[in-house]
Amino acid sequence: MTQKKLEIQHNPKLLRAISALQRFYFRPTFLGTENLNSNKPAMYVGNHTIYDVLDSPILIDYLFNEHKIAIVSLADHMHFHIPLWKEVVKRVGGVDGVQEYAKEAMRQGYSILVFPGGGREVIKRKGEAYQLIWKQRFGFLKLAQEFGYDIAPFVALGGDEVFELGFDANVLLRQKWFNKILSQPKIGKFLRNGEVIPSIPKHIIPKRIPFYFKFMPWLPISQIETMDDMIDFRDELQTLLYAEIENLKQYRKLDIQQKSKSERES
Repeated sequence: MTQKKLEIQHNPKLLRAISALQRFYFRPTFLGTENLNSNKPAMYVGNHTIYDVLDSPILIDYLFNEHKIAIVSLADHMHFHIPLWKEVVKRVGGVDGVQEYAKEAMRQGYSILVFPGGGREVIKRKGEAYQLIWKQRFGFLKLAQEFGYDIAPFVALGGDEVFELGFDANVLLRQKWFNKILSQPKIGKFLRNGEVIPSIPKHIIPKRIPFYFKFMPWLPISQIETMDDMIDFRDELQTLLYAEIENLKQYRKLDIQQKSKSERES
């Protein structure tokens, strides 16, 4: 447990500047905004898309600058080992995703942005688009329960389709010689047994695919009383997110068709 003082930083201009190129390039659409509430903190839970550098800035900027939702993102530890970059992460409301930092942010009344899939869900391999790789994590629900935060589910669409993977990290992880390297305790710990090894895209420039975000009605956690209740809640939350991702795909298809028709007629 860390004893360091936690100072939350939000730089609205920096948030807007960082997301400006993404907003121009991916033309995001936001749905379900009637479910947003700046008057009460909540735990925003959704799907991580590959590399997490294209749509997360748009989301955080939108919530903070457009809806005045003071949201803190629980970021992967590796962000805070990179000079300069760690300062940028801090200034857009990011904190190292350790439990005590999360608790302190919640004590200060901030909403929390959580991706239960963590770093592994960011480092996707072939065939894992829009997969929720949550393992058996329940810490985020226990935190929400401790502080009386409702769960504010959302889904993001587009980010997992902008890159076509050329090299799949699974190829490397199937090699005996590489697994021998991972068996070394220090190396295995540093690479999280291979979880943080990224797949490599064929092209650096992402495809220009429109992004969509959908915010869903909040889910109260007051009904969670036992561990079985928590397991059921988490499973139902996953099922909800998967269903909304599919619904959003259908909405996107119709939306693009309608926009194309309008352009042709204009």
